[in-house]
Amino acid sequence: MKKNLAIVLFLIVGLVVFAAGQAEKDQAGGMYLMGTGSATGNYYNFGSMLAQVVNTHTKTNITVTSTGGSIENVRLLVSGENELALIQTDVNDYALKGTEQFIGQPQKGFSAVTACYPELVQIVVSKKSGIKSVADMVGKKICVGAAGSGYEVAARQILTAYGMDYNDIDERFLSQAEGKNALQDGQIDAFFMCSGYPNANVTELSLNGGIEVLSIDDAHMKILLEKYPFYSSFTTTDDQYNLGHSITTAAVIAMLVASDKIPTDEIYNMTKAIYENLPELQALNSKAKYMSLEGAFRGIPGNFHPGAAKYYKEKGMTVPSL
Repeated sequence: MKKNLAIVLFLIVGLVVFAAGQAEKDQAGGMYLMGTGSATGNYYNFGSMLAQVVNTHTKTNITVTSTGGSIENVRLLVSGENELALIQTDVNDYALKGTEQFIGQPQKGFSAVTACYPELVQIVVSKKSGIKSVADMVGKKICVGAAGSGYEVAARQILTAYGMDYNDIDERFLSQAEGKNALQDGQIDAFFMCSGYPNANVTELSLNGGIEVLSIDDAHMKILLEKYPFYSSFTTTDDQYNLGHSITTAAVIAMLVASDKIPTDEIYNMTKAIYENLPELQALNSKAKYMSLEGAFRGIPGNFHPGAAKYYKEKGMTVPSL
């Protein structure tokens, strides 16, 4: 009898231990890869700090990976190679609708978590070029970005707002770094780029005082925003490039997106960790100073992950939907 009782107690204890272990396992966060950008760029640095905060305050384990940027990040998400990514709001729009780089192939399987920080379309010109406005680019040698890149599309859209296209300029398809070097060497008159502000390449060019960064005037900004609502108007509040004036230009928003395969509770915990520890993230990366709970939806049409939506609704926010 005592032997049977001992066996029963042993089995009960074993089941309790197993259940406790299983509960702990169920509560543990998953391991995910986050696509960012080049290892020396803003996306990689910001993504690393974002992952650090989430990893510290949840049981999730995010590993940041270096990638080719927004467009590649969408493809990595859809293919299942990565589960999280930073992309631009314009690329999010193109992917959902199957336009531009995704022409005829709408991308599915990922959703928005939050808007992060603005990325300015920066139009850098050589003072020697005499270019004072986008309208002055007619006949000039202009770097519009790497072919098929996000900021090459932005260059086309801004030219369109001014009633121009590539037939009006001598377009050059160069990367951001190549564009900087070409301007420095006098091979081009100007280049378009899309980046967080300030950008290291522009800062370097500004040291000798030989550049200007153009603003977009109110009339053409209105045309641009009406046609492409994923943009917003942004005016710099300081003079990082020593131009002697602020810059008003179009901006897209860097946003965090996630695979739809990540469980609701996991994304809920990530979103909560970001916003309830935002001062910590802001201390780690200055770009996070542009983040706020009120601005979590900027430039995002409504494709929010159920886990993120759950957190925002708890905060009394109305989550946009497609």
